[in-house]
Amino acid sequence: MTSRLAGDVVGRRYRLATELGSGGFGRVWRARDETLDVDVAIKELQLPPEMPETERAERLARATREARNAARLRKHDGIVAVHDVVIDDGLPWIVMELIDGCSLSEHIKQHGPLPVDRVIAVAVALLTAIGAAHREGVVHRDIKPANVMLSQNGKILLTDFGTAIHHTDSALTATGMFIGSAEYMAPERLRGIDGLPAGDLFSLGVTLYQAVEGFSPFRRDTQEATLAAVLLEEAPAPQRAGPLTRLITRLLDKDPGGRPTVDEALAMAGDIAGEQPATTVHVRRDTKILPVWPKKRQPVVVTALMGVMTALAVITALAVAGLPDAGETWGEFEHLEGAVVLSVADVVLAGLVCASLARFMPVNFGKIVIAVVGVAGLVFGCGATAFAFHGAGEIFRNEMNLLPQESATMSLALISIVVLVAVGSALSSQLLVRCETIKSRTRS
Repeated sequence: MTSRLAGDVVGRRYRLATELGSGGFGRVWRARDETLDVDVAIKELQLPPEMPETERAERLARATREARNAARLRKHDGIVAVHDVVIDDGLPWIVMELIDGCSLSEHIKQHGPLPVDRVIAVAVALLTAIGAAHREGVVHRDIKPANVMLSQNGKILLTDFGTAIHHTDSALTATGMFIGSAEYMAPERLRGIDGLPAGDLFSLGVTLYQAVEGFSPFRRDTQEATLAAVLLEEAPAPQRAGPLTRLITRLLDKDPGGRPTVDEALAMAGDIAGEQPATTVHVRRDTKILPVWPKKRQPVVVTALMGVMTALAVITALAVAGLPDAGETWGEFEHLEGAVVLSVADVVLAGLVCASLARFMPVNFGKIVIAVVGVAGLVFGCGATAFAFHGAGEIFRNEMNLLPQESATMSLALISIVVLVAVGSALSSQLLVRCETIKSRTRS
């Protein structure tokens, strides 16, 4: 058995590209399916030559079982799909869906704990996946942050069914081996009671605790101390979990009978999600997201919006001065080349700027209210600008003793400048909103 390198072809079909990760049982590669011309993830089982024959046989059996159990769940959106299993050089290679993202464990290491609303989304996704597995008779037995994938498109997926068991599987044991990760393992498993669905819920509780608090509650310096903590100690009271505290505490009950079922836990997570502010992670595509502005961005956005409001205030004041009849100034525009076209363009642009301010209303006002406000803004902006031309013209005529045509020309120039300032400021503010929205989605 030779060590595989990037560029090698496995199963006459999958060309290895780069190593994505490795663990005690093998490596995961990014590979190219040269038949379908798509990228996949492929899991390599590594068996050192010095490994005892009994352990070698057990690992081979586990790899086969992983593929079989994951294949049972391949149609579920919340579970990384297994596409193929190929035998190469006497060893099974598991071909899986390639996830463009990182594990929850890597995310916590790089960015720290997740916000509560994001952890709620993780809880719902994992509970849904666990429920699907349990309905198929599959118990995962190794739920932990390293086995939770966060894809760049927002999906949350459960992976690595290498230690999972189906109710029809024969027992696989090895002297001195723990199947799973000690700090995430349910206490009853350490006492020899294995395969209970409730064990996955305990592991989920530890995973959610680490996601929201930033550390694993039962991790200790030695494996013996870690096992003792899982068996005998309570997790430290969560400090950042807020409304998630009750769900996490119930999942971490040492008694499997005291833990909620998957359906009960999903109901609890749903109730918590309903209590959260509107800025939750999962938003429908037609919902506007108004990001929480970083402090260094706030002055720029405020300045842009102030430019819009100032320009509209000037137009409104001039419109009041132009009441009740703007016909005289508009009559003068008819004698000026291009004046009518320019003035009508100013009227329309000002109306659109006023209408665009509706997008800054809180989304919980509803689409109908926001639409009505937008239409009202359009009407107000157009009307106010139409009267503002006459108001400005009257001021120029009275204050500067100008002829009617001269005052009309001056008013057209002034209002055009004011409208351009309003349009420029509105476009700047909306561009900044869009940029920050994209950044906030990328961070989440």
